[in-house]
Amino acid sequence: MTYEELKKKGFDVNLHYSINEVAILATSLDTFGGDEPVVTISKVEPFNYHPRDYRDTMLDLEDWQEAVKLAQELALTPLNERGWVYNNDWIKKAQKALRGILGRG
Repeated sequence: MTYEELKKKGFDVNLHYSINEVAILATSLDTFGGDEPVVTISKVEPFNYHPRDYRDTMLDLEDWQEAVKLAQELALTPLNERGWVYNNDWIKKAQKALRGILGRG
């Protein structure tokens, strides 16, 4: 499974949840109405995914089980076959800013 295939499964997927993780999100039941991760999948370690408690979200048990199943399928896919999701633009901008600060811009 690729990251794009995961996004097409009907879940709210954040490919940039953190530097090393992709998250399947669900709407939180708190008063602010934000999104909570129900499963996180590592982008850098194979076979590494973490289901989280879904009871504080609007997701029901069957949908949570489906999300965990998809996360497991993605985690079992080799890293080089998942697709590319890293955005290296921020690295280039940071390097340019650093060169400007150091006087090598």
